[in-house]
Amino acid sequence: MTAVPIDGGFRHREPFHRRTFAPVRRNSRPAGRENWRALTKGQANRQLLALEMYREKLRQPGQRWGARGTISAGAIGFYKLMCNIAVRYRGKLDHPVSWFAYKLNVPEKVIHAWKRQLKEHGFLDWRRRYIETGREGIRGPQVEQTTNAYWLSAPKEALQAAEKVMPPPPDDIPHEAADPALQEALDRLGNRIADNMAKRDRFRSD
Repeated sequence: MTAVPIDGGFRHREPFHRRTFAPVRRNSRPAGRENWRALTKGQANRQLLALEMYREKLRQPGQRWGARGTISAGAIGFYKLMCNIAVRYRGKLDHPVSWFAYKLNVPEKVIHAWKRQLKEHGFLDWRRRYIETGREGIRGPQVEQTTNAYWLSAPKEALQAAEKVMPPPPDDIPHEAADPALQEALDRLGNRIADNMAKRDRFRSD
């Protein structure tokens, strides 16, 4: 499927010079409608500890690290980098795979493998997204694929085990416990700041 779907069901095809030929993945959603959840440094540290403890229990005796069904050491480093970004940008996490590959000095296919490992065990989820190109087509605005939106998480049992080792301090209030109206205002402000900082960082990394 292209940015403007073309098939035999339409009487008029998009003119050749108007096609973007940019692939848009299935189940992609418009970018900019994400519900980012702020992540404190303490929460990020507990989720990272939960992942490390979960990984130790996951591997069977004699099984090599990174085998099917396990979590590799590289995935731990990748998760740590994502935690740092989420803390800095108040939960906003939508950097491109190429950026992660550059920062961790690995091929992009390795980042995809680590993503699958983390998602399989409940530590990561993402949403495919698209943006409008600003060009009008026969069937509406043309669109193109953009970066995924990522959300960090941890299985309840793994997080509970980590909290026994690293209990949350009284001032480390979960996002859901904050006043809804105040939190909504803070999130809007944080997202605007995060957008500006992310654009600046990506420009510097090119």
